[in-house]
Amino acid sequence: MRPAAERPLNPTWLRLSAITALGLLLTTYAWWPMFLAYPKTPEEDGRHFFFQFETVKAAIRTYHELPLWNPFDCHGIPLWNHPESMAGGPILLLTTGLSTTITVMLWNIIHVTAGFVGMWLLVRDDLKLTRMAALIAASMFAFGVAHTDQYAGEHSTLAGFLYAPLLLLLWRKAEQSWNARVGAGLVVALMVFEGQTYPLPYTLLVLGLETLTRVWRPARMKNIVVAGLTVGFVGVMVSACRLLPLVDELAAHKRPMEPDFDHLWHIRSIIDMYVLRTPHWRSRFVDQQYVFGEYLTYIGWMGVILVLIGMAASAAEYTWLLVLTGLTFLFMLGHFAPWAPYSFLQNNVLPFKSMRVPSRYRLLMIAHLSMFVALAVDKAPKLWRESFGMPRFASAMRAAFIGMALIAIGDAIGLGQEIQTYRFNGAPEAKVVRATRFHYANTGLTPDFIDQPRQNKAWLGCRHYTWAFGSDAPVWTGDVPQAKAVDDGATVEVANRTHNTFTVDVDVKRPARILLNSAWDRGWTSDVGALVQNDDKLIAIDLPPGRYQVHARYWPRYLTLGLWMSAIGILGVALFFARRPLKARARFSFLESGSRL
Repeated sequence: MRPAAERPLNPTWLRLSAITALGLLLTTYAWWPMFLAYPKTPEEDGRHFFFQFETVKAAIRTYHELPLWNPFDCHGIPLWNHPESMAGGPILLLTTGLSTTITVMLWNIIHVTAGFVGMWLLVRDDLKLTRMAALIAASMFAFGVAHTDQYAGEHSTLAGFLYAPLLLLLWRKAEQSWNARVGAGLVVALMVFEGQTYPLPYTLLVLGLETLTRVWRPARMKNIVVAGLTVGFVGVMVSACRLLPLVDELAAHKRPMEPDFDHLWHIRSIIDMYVLRTPHWRSRFVDQQYVFGEYLTYIGWMGVILVLIGMAASAAEYTWLLVLTGLTFLFMLGHFAPWAPYSFLQNNVLPFKSMRVPSRYRLLMIAHLSMFVALAVDKAPKLWRESFGMPRFASAMRAAFIGMALIAIGDAIGLGQEIQTYRFNGAPEAKVVRATRFHYANTGLTPDFIDQPRQNKAWLGCRHYTWAFGSDAPVWTGDVPQAKAVDDGATVEVANRTHNTFTVDVDVKRPARILLNSAWDRGWTSDVGALVQNDDKLIAIDLPPGRYQVHARYWPRYLTLGLWMSAIGILGVALFFARRPLKARARFSFLESGSRL
């Protein structure tokens, strides 16, 4: 039991507000170089995700449409149902009116703060440790180099790994708490909307491994099964408008996979992951498949020592955490043997068959390591005092461990700030003149591709090459009609388009085919004629004789069903969390009416 002075603040809203405010303050400090760099933009892979943010904003700003289709890359590809699209993310949608540079900053700050709050609550409410231990674990996790290195100017879509502590806490509480069950389902739904293609299945896998430490007790199995069904039901219902089109897209296409044979079965590689201090993402890592940025998890020698002490001091009381850490470590090792768990998943289980880079499990491992540092601070001195007495020495030991942990955290924040200074150095967003009508262009494009969606013009290249299946469709360039007839059987009089639609006035003399200036995908439909894929992968519409105004649009399959399911799911969740106030109001009304009798 915690001493009275260490009990959580009440009421809950005050406690959560205080933790969030502290997390936001520390996050702002840790990520200060990103703010100082404004208005500069991310470099390296960060520009790819910046471009994706811009594409979503352009659909809403320019044509007031949902961000369903991306015409700016690979001659047209799905956007809403792209596996790594962030188009449904609330942060992105709510910042439509802001510049993308500010959106990227808010994306990072909000996710890092969420990681801080989630780890604080996990350490306090589940591990039952002190506030100082919670501060240390939350800071080591949220401001860890593994996260800063992965998201600062690189892979924004992986930021959902920062939700892992919150999901772990809710999942462990879900065994007994309906609130936790519904809350975990909402976090899962949020990750679906944010396009967390790697974080979500990786985190759910680790939650499954954690379940193995509890489910073997028959008395607990029923509650755990009910919890799992509830989390899954809430997650699916709330996210259905994004999830159903995504599942359909994954079923229709197979991602081209680069060879993935990486493993970390080298002691030197493991040591370098945690103690090699460098801000350079592209450095080569000896004996490894990927660049060092995909492995960097620097905590320094002080951090490593505290992790080992925490493991030793807590092994008996927190065996589940030690087992979970070991299992997660096995997955992080990758293809180290034919029977390796990671190899089995990649060879046999969806969606892991379409994934690579096993070292990304380090983004979950850092949560476990941070908890062990917190356990070293609280449990090792206590264990010493209980075993050998010497309370003054135990107090000095705790003070020393706190000092070591704070130094390790400060060192990690310092390296993270070096990384940010290095990464947020791209050219600022340029002012552009927006074309009246969307079209593909050979000339007149801005030199920097991140500005092209605001320019309402698209290039002819392809960056989403792993999920582009019509990038060789022969689209035509210039501010010209966006449809044309295959032969003289039809005359296209007017043909305009938005991101998601084509409107074509056409006079058809005999059965004819018109081509639309976009690569085909299954979500395209037409209100007249038959929409098909042309032999060269362009969208084609076969029309009978007559005069028509043809409306073609992209609407992902199952999106309508998904919207209805999401509406029902959100309404159900709202009623669930409102049940107590409604009951209290009804009870008050009953008592009040009774007092008049």
